[in-house]
Amino acid sequence: MVALNEYDVLNWVLGELSRGRRVALVAITGKEGSGPRDPGAMMAVSSSGERMGTIGGGDVEKIIVEEALKALGEDKPRKLRISLGAENPPPDAKQAHALCGGVIEVFINVLHPKPRLILVGGGHVGKPIGDIGNLLGYRVVVLDTKPELANTERYPYAERIIVGDIPLELGKLELGVEDIVVIAYGDPEVDYKSLKTLLEKDFKGHAWILCSRKRASWMLERLAREGFNIEEYKSRIHMPAGLDIKSDTPGEIAVSIWAEIICEKKKCEKPVKTLSII
Repeated sequence: MVALNEYDVLNWVLGELSRGRRVALVAITGKEGSGPRDPGAMMAVSSSGERMGTIGGGDVEKIIVEEALKALGEDKPRKLRISLGAENPPPDAKQAHALCGGVIEVFINVLHPKPRLILVGGGHVGKPIGDIGNLLGYRVVVLDTKPELANTERYPYAERIIVGDIPLELGKLELGVEDIVVIAYGDPEVDYKSLKTLLEKDFKGHAWILCSRKRASWMLERLAREGFNIEEYKSRIHMPAGLDIKSDTPGEIAVSIWAEIICEKKKCEKPVKTLSII
């Protein structure tokens, strides 16, 4: 799609972010000589491969889209210079098949959607998990079978509250790679079917399942019997959920789960070490 102006690009970016997709926002930051667009011109590329706007078309845009996708894959912003057929191109510039004769400088920034927590189970442990998620700036979606556990009084900050058949409702949600799912309902069959639903949806994000080691083994064995390749999901499925801090109360369990979530997000050193110098 080609945007009419920068407003269209930014509006599209907000839409993609609201769907849980990362976006590479590209802007021309400098120009030497002739070029198809002036500094300030923008385009955007989403993690789904879609794009909005143009900053030149042709081979120039092909190079920029490739670099934007690399930035999304590495989750790192980048700068680049592109020669548009300049007679004496800078040695650090990428060469494009163009006749403009100038050089443009481009900055590619990687934008992330506001993180979202999908909380399966609004009970005793679910409540502090949701509370901490809200404190950390996560959008929170709560699913439960009981309206007395999933309601606006218990979760006034929730973006959405869903009461009903949990695996069925979970299957209806559009989930992005930036989303995290915490399954803390407590019923073995519901928890298993919820996890299975995520795998059937080819969920690319991370999921934490509150359970015992015995139940975790039971779920893994059952998934394997039903044809799932567990090796494919090992890095993204965390069960039993949480770091081993000898947690006991619902609040402590929630802290242990969030500590592991933060550790995973920040790529912290494992096993986790204390910061104390004494």
